[in-house]
Amino acid sequence: MKGTVGELGEFGLIRELTSRLTTTPAVRLGPGDDAAVVAAPDRRVVASTDLLLEGRHFRRDWSTAYDVGRKAAAQNLADIAAMGAVPTAVLLGLVVPAELSATWPTELMDGIRDECQVAGAAVVGGDVVRGETITVAITALGDLRNHEPVTRCGAQPGDVVAVTGWLGWSAAGHAVLS
Repeated sequence: MKGTVGELGEFGLIRELTSRLTTTPAVRLGPGDDAAVVAAPDRRVVASTDLLLEGRHFRRDWSTAYDVGRKAAAQNLADIAAMGAVPTAVLLGLVVPAELSATWPTELMDGIRDECQVAGAAVVGGDVVRGETITVAITALGDLRNHEPVTRCGAQPGDVVAVTGWLGWSAAGHAVLS
């Protein structure tokens, strides 16, 4: 994609971002209206939100937009799963400078979309605003499927703790890049 975010304008950028999305059966009404409608068969919704601020949580000289999107979605979807829920939907709040290449937010959306597909969730909406510092805000939603939420206060001595991935690699990568 050529051009900048400013040249596309808010609605042009939204069209570009939403054109990249897929959906799931939980999505009753996706992007394009005032709000999304997501099925909640359990009648309870698990919600989590995080912010990623350029310069603090990511650097464009270290990470691609796609990588930032995967990370942003993964950390929120993991919070939903940690509560014992099945991820259903993600909302994106995005602040971008007008002079930013329009390719950056579209690649970010590709990363978010791809991570959502792994978890069985879909991007259902959000907001885009022009600002000076790139900020990515993700809100993830999930369904408990008639189970009780798994909370930190429920942990007891002797419980099994499971970990995936390689512990310490994030800190090691930061040390190498620094």
